[in-house]
Amino acid sequence: MGEIVSEYIIRSITGLKASERKNVFSWISSIPEQEAIDIFQSSVKASFSLQKARPDMPGKVVKYCSFITAARKKGWNTFRGKGFRVASQPQFTDFTHMRKAKVADLLQSGRRPVLRKKVLAYWGEITELRRENHSFRAISSYLAKTRKVKISVTYLARLWGEVEGRH
Repeated sequence: MGEIVSEYIIRSITGLKASERKNVFSWISSIPEQEAIDIFQSSVKASFSLQKARPDMPGKVVKYCSFITAARKKGWNTFRGKGFRVASQPQFTDFTHMRKAKVADLLQSGRRPVLRKKVLAYWGEITELRRENHSFRAISSYLAKTRKVKISVTYLARLWGEVEGRH
C-alpha cells in the first residue's frame, strides 16, 4: 500500500508517469555535466520548500520529486519526451537566419519538374475530363488510382491555369 501512495504522491507533485520520469534521467545523462549539477543544486533548494509544504512526506520522496521538477524547469519537454534547451539571443538569431534560408530555398525550388512532366504526359486525359465537368479533386484521384501519379488538387488547378490560360 505504501508503494501506491508513493506513486500517487510522486505523480501528483511531478506531473509525470513512472516511464516519463525514467526518460528524465536518461535526458539528464545526455546533457553537459555542468547543467546536470545546476539541476541537482536547484533541486536541493526546492526540496527545502517542498519539505515545509508537505512535512508528512518522507525525505527521500521529497528529494526525488524536487529533482524531477527541477529537471522539468531546466528544460524537460513532457509532450515529446525529450529535453529542450533555451536558446540565447545569438543562437536565436542564427536559428532565424537558418529558417529564412530554408524558406528561401523552398520557395526557389518550387515543385519538382518531374511531377510536372508526369502530369503533362496525361494532359490530354485531363483536358477531356475537365470538358466533361469533372472537378480537379476527381481528376487528382483518377490520376493517383489509374496512372500512379500523386498530385495535389491545388497544384493541378494551378497547372491548369498556367497551361490552359495561354489559349
